[in-house]
Amino acid sequence: MQLSGQLLAYGCLSCLAAGLRFNLPSLDLDMERVANATVHVASRYIATRINTLVIRRDCRDCNDAQRQQQRQMVDQMLQQLAPQLTLLLYSGAPHESVRDYTLFVVHEAHAFAHMYLNYTYSLNEREFYFLVVLLSRQEESQLRNSVGKICFVALLNRVINVVVLALRHDGEIALYAYWLFNQDCTPGINAYQSNRFLSSGKLLRDELFPLRFKNLNNCAISVTGHQLPPHFMYQPADGAPLSENGSFVDLQALRGIDGELLRLLATALRFKVRLMIPEEKSEIFSEDTMNGCFSQLASGKADIAIGGFSGSDPRRVQFTTSVVYHQSYFIFVVRKERYFGPFGQLMRPFRGKVWCCLLLSFLIALVCARCLGKRVGSKHPLENLLATTIGNAVPVHRLPNSGFLRHMMANWLLLTLVLRCAYQAKLFDVLRTNPQKGLPIGLSGLLQQNYTLVSTGYHDFYLRHMTQVINSNFSQRYQMVQEAPPNARLATISLLNNLAHWNMRNRNSSRLTYVREPIYLYQLVIYFQHNSIFKFTFDRKIGQLLSSGVIGHIERRYLQVSYADLGLNLQLMPRITNSMLKGVYRCFAVLMGVASFFFLLERLTLRCRTLRRLLDWLQ
Repeated sequence: MQLSGQLLAYGCLSCLAAGLRFNLPSLDLDMERVANATVHVASRYIATRINTLVIRRDCRDCNDAQRQQQRQMVDQMLQQLAPQLTLLLYSGAPHESVRDYTLFVVHEAHAFAHMYLNYTYSLNEREFYFLVVLLSRQEESQLRNSVGKICFVALLNRVINVVVLALRHDGEIALYAYWLFNQDCTPGINAYQSNRFLSSGKLLRDELFPLRFKNLNNCAISVTGHQLPPHFMYQPADGAPLSENGSFVDLQALRGIDGELLRLLATALRFKVRLMIPEEKSEIFSEDTMNGCFSQLASGKADIAIGGFSGSDPRRVQFTTSVVYHQSYFIFVVRKERYFGPFGQLMRPFRGKVWCCLLLSFLIALVCARCLGKRVGSKHPLENLLATTIGNAVPVHRLPNSGFLRHMMANWLLLTLVLRCAYQAKLFDVLRTNPQKGLPIGLSGLLQQNYTLVSTGYHDFYLRHMTQVINSNFSQRYQMVQEAPPNARLATISLLNNLAHWNMRNRNSSRLTYVREPIYLYQLVIYFQHNSIFKFTFDRKIGQLLSSGVIGHIERRYLQVSYADLGLNLQLMPRITNSMLKGVYRCFAVLMGVASFFFLLERLTLRCRTLRRLLDWLQ
């Protein structure tokens, strides 16, 4: 009995399913055409990009016949789309997650306006697409008005990709989109027919969602910029200052990586730049406290903020950011301390023990030359020893006659030759090496060596009692670190790009370098107002500039990271230069000065016999 009951229940369910599948109530001709058109665009343009589609319907203020027709139409679409897409029927509850593509079926525009649309901050980095099916047949003017209302509601929820599929009064099925600005740049939503269905059931143009905001009709966008070389620099030809409320600027006056990026975006998207540059520093302290560019952005004075801003700031939740277009390291900047002067460089080819051995050998040679010279009657033994040591020739008549002394002389000549060649070879290598002291190794090295951090505020990664807070920009802090007393140990923080730009501008005088262990990776983005509708348009264009290598080309023109450490940049010293031989030139000048002095003394001995006897005694 239990088995027969289960079989009977299974048979009833099978019959019910068959009835639902093959005996659906028939739609009228117009609703069936709309349903087929919706299935076509969903399967042709949505199913090829994603595998899940949310369907929501609302028939507010509908009569029973209209409600029944809408229900039958949705059932037919579910049956035809089920093999191609995973379909989710949402009722608009707050706990329902939002998907990338949503299909709305409404009878009137005000039904869409009363739908609950749930968007949280975690979804602000995603781009959403709405396909709205409007079932009521309306006059063209009334239809465009309804499309405008639907697009307005979508824009309020930060969804810019909206297409309305509607049945026109003449019976043609068409797709409608919108323009955001009027021709005179006044705000407004202008609905237009973006596509239409042919008699074959296909679209006239092979696209469903047209690209949004690819042409802003030369309308103005307020931009607040942060002057930060080499990222953003405003350099007008006439040097005129900007007004407090901003001024329209020539795009050619924008310099730097961020400045040229803004110029390319303005040219590609066709908008004018009304630029503002605040004098105060741009910082976010809390949700209600911020300065500079962020204050102007939060108050609505500016639409976007640019100028070396980090996209990893945890307090950026009240703004919307673009994709990352450049990365740099946040580093500690210190001064290179010299511990070898011009004469010290000449001592570096040999170590201290080697110099001691050489000095001892030379003293022994002097003593031997002095003693043996008196015994064998050699003339000028000390002079001969000094001459052969530095590589000068000795006259034949001054060479000793004894075979043993000649053998000792040959050994001494060979020894000095080898030492001179070794010294000269090592000297060329030493002149190319960095004559600076070793740098601290990371943050721990700075703390162990008691470096004082010069910054505009306190930071979590450095001790407060070892931090000196000053109100200045990075150039002023660089100057302070470089001009500090010799024994002062100061460090500051900045981007690696800032240091490379500073050293490139001051390559002949800069002594600044950086600690090899970075603090963190700094990712540069553009800031928008919260839930800005411009984000995805800018992101799409920035992605094109990144993939084409345009931004990389701009970076190479403004940045040469090798300049971040001039002492270790081998490309800056491909050959031995005169500046490297200062010690040699000074030694030569001293020797020439001493020789000239003794030459003058010898000339004076022709007139002064006392001076002559003194020099003969010394010799």
